[in-house]
Amino acid sequence: MENSADQNKESWLDTTALSNVKISWEIIIFGIILLLAVISRFYDLGARVISHDETSHVYYAWRLFRGMGYSHDPITHGPFQFHFLALIYFLLGDSDYTTRVPAAITSVVTILFLWKYRRYLGNWGTLAAALMFLISPFMLYYGRYVRNESFSALFGVVTLWAILRYLETSSPRFLYWLTAATVLHFTAKETAFIYTAQAMIFLGLVFISDLTKREWEKPALRRPFQIGLILAGLFLSISFVVQRITPEFPIPDQQPAGMNPMIAIPLGFS
Repeated sequence: MENSADQNKESWLDTTALSNVKISWEIIIFGIILLLAVISRFYDLGARVISHDETSHVYYAWRLFRGMGYSHDPITHGPFQFHFLALIYFLLGDSDYTTRVPAAITSVVTILFLWKYRRYLGNWGTLAAALMFLISPFMLYYGRYVRNESFSALFGVVTLWAILRYLETSSPRFLYWLTAATVLHFTAKETAFIYTAQAMIFLGLVFISDLTKREWEKPALRRPFQIGLILAGLFLSISFVVQRITPEFPIPDQQPAGMNPMIAIPLGFS
């Protein structure tokens, strides 16, 4: 009974800060973090000269803005940033400051989106996550830099949240969130392949766990399924071990890279 009472005890973060206004301390602290995020991302954005890496995005976005068209080149990643930049040029004009506005906006929105993680992180966890996103050197640097990392960060937190919410509620609207985040991520940068692979591995493990717990309509198929999983894991392990111990597969000049057949065979069996 004492443990139950402790669990139901209200945190001071949930208490109202002002007697006449229902604003909790949690909202106030999160708002301060968000305000600091806006200041740290937008203050003096144009002071630093555009770097070489930034020019590969800025120039072609400017050409698109000027009506010269856009041709996708994988070396500059996806088309999302170029169209976002061109839109900002159209709305705010082209300058060193406005060039970095899309990254700054996305970085702030990423921190704002963490508010939706309260059901998983709790009050203190959400505030701690928002604070770490605020002061992270990586997040701060790329939140003021013309590259795709800030977009990947936003689409990443949306993807994870949508997956967790769908597993919890089975509501189709979270599949729409997941689809939108994944599609936009693929239009932004190749890190979408990594994020998607990680999500598929996680969801695959969840799927296997659910299958092993529920009753099967045909119980006779449960044992072959379990054996298949064990064999798949075994062949995957063999392919990784072989990759580490076998020499590099020779590839003739001017030929596309291929997969070592010593790796491909167990990988194909898995």
